[in-house]
Amino acid sequence: MENESRSSSESSNSPDSQESELGILPILIISLFVGLIAGAGMDKSHILPVAFIVAIVLFINRKKIAAEDAAKVSGNDTEYTTETTEKIYVWPKLGRFIVSVSAQSFQSAIRQLAQENTDRDDDPVLKTCILKAQLIPDNDNPFDSNAVRIDIDNRSVGYLNRDQALNFRRRLEELGLSNQVTSCNAIIVKTETVNEKKNVYDVKLDIEPL
Repeated sequence: MENESRSSSESSNSPDSQESELGILPILIISLFVGLIAGAGMDKSHILPVAFIVAIVLFINRKKIAAEDAAKVSGNDTEYTTETTEKIYVWPKLGRFIVSVSAQSFQSAIRQLAQENTDRDDDPVLKTCILKAQLIPDNDNPFDSNAVRIDIDNRSVGYLNRDQALNFRRRLEELGLSNQVTSCNAIIVKTETVNEKKNVYDVKLDIEPL
């Protein structure tokens, strides 16, 4: 019981539990500063009266001033937290990786990603290269307003073909995610060319068939 009462007393006397207010020293400093300004602008005899009046006003409103400052700080923290924790819908993991991306024009970026994320360049299926892909509705695309771009590590690696993009956008609408960026797992697959002089890489997404 003694420990509980002591703990309760310490809790009530802790800085967090006390109501914040403007301290006496800041009040005196601010009052004197305002008084000096008034004296410089009018007459030195006004310094003490003005400082005294300002001190009284600040002392009476000290709790209100401190509360407003705390609210401003809290509001700024909330805004920052909201901006930095934006949620992106992640498609369920299926482990199938059967949706292919049109990636012919992005071989350089894909090859670089493959080299960065696997130690075996001779493996046609880079199983260690399971990456997070972002599926981005590309509404400003000059060739297709329904285009869906695929990015990995902030690098574009291809697009869904036209039929896939239309079906994917319908799926987004059904989930209430129209025009939103979503995410899924992806792998990089290496295929052999006829002349075997240059490897071709494909990107496959772990989402339901489109």
